Amino acid sequence: MAAKKGVKLFISIVERGQGKALTRFYETQGLTCHFQTVGHGTASSDLLDILGIGSSERDVLISLGERSKVRKMMHLLDEEEETEVRAKGILFSMPLTALNILAAAVLMRDAEQSSGEEETQMQNNQGDEHSLILIVVNQGHTDEVMNTARTAGARGGTIIRSRWAGSEEAETFYGITLQAEKEIIAIVAGAERRKLIMETVNKRHGMNTPAGAMICSVGIDEMQRLG
Repeated sequence: MAAKKGVKLFISIVERGQGKALTRFYETQGLTCHFQTVGHGTASSDLLDILGIGSSERDVLISLGERSKVRKMMHLLDEEEETEVRAKGILFSMPLTALNILAAAVLMRDAEQSSGEEETQMQNNQGDEHSLILIVVNQGHTDEVMNTARTAGARGGTIIRSRWAGSEEAETFYGITLQAEKEIIAIVAGAERRKLIMETVNKRHGMNTPAGAMICSVGIDEMQRLG
């Protein structure tokens, strides 16, 4: 299925102000689904000087893309002479453990828009002990989506304010209107709760609803609770 075989999550953490140029480069490679937020590095000023990074302020891009395009893009960035991008930071990709089917159809661009019934189906690999569920929703719908997640077993979540960072043309692809201002809900859940949380949120707040939720999950190798 498309969600399991062809889509990856990739995260870019670069110096403040470089996220826009990086997004433009991603789009030249056919990657159009990006959500941008801000971050603050914790390295000392001496270490920043050694690494050649001028500031601790960061642009953070959370993106989804078709596997082969992500691989090609990372190869081009590794070959600095192949691209004019001069961003400093780190980029890493992760395989998804689940993604709603309508989102997968949009990202793969080789499938017709899924029906509402198909959208409620999720691709899941229940072998992972814990996963990080990421739910991207239109601003103003976070509380209702989080309440739905709680009814399905979520104990809590972290909310990250972000915005759509793709091109204007991408804001209505596949007939889906994308609101610019977004919020990302991050929930850690065990395998026994992950599927129910994702399917319940997707059914009530999926991409064809006012909340416009795009939902995915990635596996967690190790987890330690503090306090």
